[in-house]
Amino acid sequence: MRDICFIDKTFDSTQTSNYHLSVQIGLDGLYFTILDLSKGKYILLNGHHFFLKRPRLLLKHVREVFEVEDVLNQTFKSVEILYSTRKFTLVPQAFFKKGVEEKLLWFNNVEERGFNVIKNLFTKAGAYCIFDIPENLQSFLSEKFPKCEIKHTLYPLVEGALKRNWSSAKKVQVYLNFFRDQFELVVVKGSALVYSNMFHYKTERDILYHVLFTFDQLKLASDQSDLILQGQLPQVSPVYHLFKKYVKLTSFARLDTTYQYSYTFSQVPEHYYSTLLSVYKCE
Repeated sequence: MRDICFIDKTFDSTQTSNYHLSVQIGLDGLYFTILDLSKGKYILLNGHHFFLKRPRLLLKHVREVFEVEDVLNQTFKSVEILYSTRKFTLVPQAFFKKGVEEKLLWFNNVEERGFNVIKNLFTKAGAYCIFDIPENLQSFLSEKFPKCEIKHTLYPLVEGALKRNWSSAKKVQVYLNFFRDQFELVVVKGSALVYSNMFHYKTERDILYHVLFTFDQLKLASDQSDLILQGQLPQVSPVYHLFKKYVKLTSFARLDTTYQYSYTFSQVPEHYYSTLLSVYKCE
């Protein structure tokens, strides 16, 4: 995919202290968007695509983006950072004990040197998300944005789904959030998080297998459950048509109407960056 840069005519680089910045970082790229808080309008969307295999290589590429994107070095009213990694675990809040984050993460993940362990509280899910991040990348981001918490990319996906589904006690929704060669899968029923995982894939059949297997294991009704696709998945992808054969209520994610979006964003499908464009309102 090509890098993207969409800037609304109302964007003013001297007014960043009145703006909110959301950043997403992963092996497939660094993407960021700016929300004009006074207008309730997203006015900038920018993306630099990476093709990396190892998280240890991220810092070099992230630094390069910060060097060419002057706006990232400005002062913002608030900042949120999302980080994508397959090394994570969710722990119910009732069973969580402070100081054992590393033991919980390494119980079912391979520990590596040079990585720090971070935890996020998913309030609506009633669970902590524990994950790792390269130590040098965390230090760089903390230096740039001292007051900012780094969150797993599952945060807006899980908390956003639960917020939208809060009043529908029996409604089942399955969310897929796609990256270059992996995808997040989240299942919610009413106000409860039922399942969450991340899968690697090479072909469309791999995706179909993981999702249909989840439907089977959780006994989800394929004709009554919503399957919502978002992230880096083209609208012409065979994946969509494959799912339509098995899951009747398959659709692409739509942007939240609470906010306005620059006319320039219309150049990309709205589900591509719906996670990044929804993290601000997940609190």
